[in-house]
Amino acid sequence: MDLFSIIKPEKLEGYQVRNRVLREETRLLRAEIELFKSENDSVIRSSLFESAVIRASKLVRNSGFTMKSFREYIRQGCSKQFRRELYRVLDDFDREEALLAERIEKLKNRRDRVIVHMDPRFAFHPEREDENRVDIEDIEEICLHLERQVAFFSGKLLDCT
Repeated sequence: MDLFSIIKPEKLEGYQVRNRVLREETRLLRAEIELFKSENDSVIRSSLFESAVIRASKLVRNSGFTMKSFREYIRQGCSKQFRRELYRVLDDFDREEALLAERIEKLKNRRDRVIVHMDPRFAFHPEREDENRVDIEDIEEICLHLERQVAFFSGKLLDCT
């Protein structure tokens, strides 16, 4: 059984639009990571890194739509008879995201304090750099988490027969 048959008909169009946007954003994040790793020019690397920080934090910790809010949308849009099986998978993604909480917080701090707002308490004090440090490995782990969800929400998923 696929996810399209589990989602309530009135939620299906919203599901498809949200899924398409999150799938594309995750694909772009992966592309930025790969380009960053292969690029030698420091200006381009810096731009790619900042863009990846912003994109990744937008997908996991944002005031707008995130992968977590997508999971909640799916939770609310799931037909009653499939909830037990689907909720188990969604809860696993919630737990996985909780394990990434420290990396997600570092990502958000870097985005907010240094890249977007240039908070003078952080951005101009090298001694506070560690508070705002994000490594490409942090972004990559978050991207892998997002890719697993995108794959799940885009393909066949449950054997509920």
